[in-house]
Amino acid sequence: MRSGWTCVKKTERVSLMKPDTDPIARPRQERSRRTRADLLAAVERVVAAEGPEAVTTTRIAAETGVSVGTLYRYFADREALLLAAYDETVGRIIAACHSGLSELPEDTDAPRAACILLRSYLDAADAIPAHSGLLSAMRIARPVATDFIANRSEIERRILAPFFARFLPQVEVPAAAFPMVNTTIGALVDLYLVTEETSQRDWLRVEAEAYLTFVVARLSESAPAAA
Repeated sequence: MRSGWTCVKKTERVSLMKPDTDPIARPRQERSRRTRADLLAAVERVVAAEGPEAVTTTRIAAETGVSVGTLYRYFADREALLLAAYDETVGRIIAACHSGLSELPEDTDAPRAACILLRSYLDAADAIPAHSGLLSAMRIARPVATDFIANRSEIERRILAPFFARFLPQVEVPAAAFPMVNTTIGALVDLYLVTEETSQRDWLRVEAEAYLTFVVARLSESAPAAA
């Protein structure tokens, strides 16, 4: 009998799939994740220092110390690099807001809580030097509807839905309120982020907060009470 063979009864089932804990596959997956993360971090550095127009696949490969061929295993082209880097920054911003939401005192009234959450989002975005440049690049490369699917559904799930459930628990918020708030406030947020002049940015912050306060107060007053 050859070594390594195993006798199996006819009634037994044998899986030929490797277990998830395959010691060889795991390091490869970790290396792939690190390589992808390094490529996106390089995109952020270049955009923060020189703007999105400075991003090329050759430049990012050189910045990361990998071959261009290796880069193309992860991203189809320059546009895909920029979009992935943008999505990565949005994910971090959403995570920061989601964390900040859980730290708000229970007795905070809904309009004030909404404004605190909006400030948290804007502050988190401003803390990422490349985000505004990546946002500008994304607006050129990706239709608004696609961005809505890519990121705004996550904003609804991780920020808006928990916010309404926590601070307007007595109100049955209409389903249409989620995309309405997301789209209108999102447009103001994006306008703020791509605006460079300080006084204009300050004005946009105030206006975005005022509009959000109105929307939340309006929902509180007009939405049908939950049964």
